[in-house]
Amino acid sequence: MKLNHLVLLGALMTGSGACLAHKDRIITVSAQGAMADIPAEFGPARLEVVFAAPGGKPPVGAVTLWLGGHMTVLPACIVALLPSRQMAHLSATASWYHDENGSLPYYLGIKFAAPKANAERQIEEHVSMLFNLRTARLISIDKVMVDPRAGSEHSSRLQLEQRCSPQVLDAVFDPAARLNAR
Repeated sequence: MKLNHLVLLGALMTGSGACLAHKDRIITVSAQGAMADIPAEFGPARLEVVFAAPGGKPPVGAVTLWLGGHMTVLPACIVALLPSRQMAHLSATASWYHDENGSLPYYLGIKFAAPKANAERQIEEHVSMLFNLRTARLISIDKVMVDPRAGSEHSSRLQLEQRCSPQVLDAVFDPAARLNAR
């Protein structure tokens, strides 16, 4: 009888870990910026990105996100940090099924990847942004450096307060997440 109890306990412990695991859903972003995978409750969802001409600096000229009736236009001080040169360099994930009472509201994550890895060091770079799915406001923004050879990833908070005025940051950040910009 004790063996049965141990087997049952082991099954419960293994099963509960799987239930607690959280994984973002991959969101398809069309060439026109439509994100049909976002549930209707938060949509329609669209990301409009204006890219510079080949070789132009900065690579991105403007970014506008629409989630349902909400719209966020990223200011030039943030857009200038984005390394992507075409929609194919962007990827998105989202979560709308985790416990919002935790640390994060339902969110949309967008990665703006640099077009090429550093050829010598094979370093991959992207700017990662999290947006609140309910408000389209920015939750956080980070620069991420990935070294696949070393199996390492380093994330650093961008010092936006040195690039953007407090009024500009207040206009795009979720009020509950505003401290992430400081």
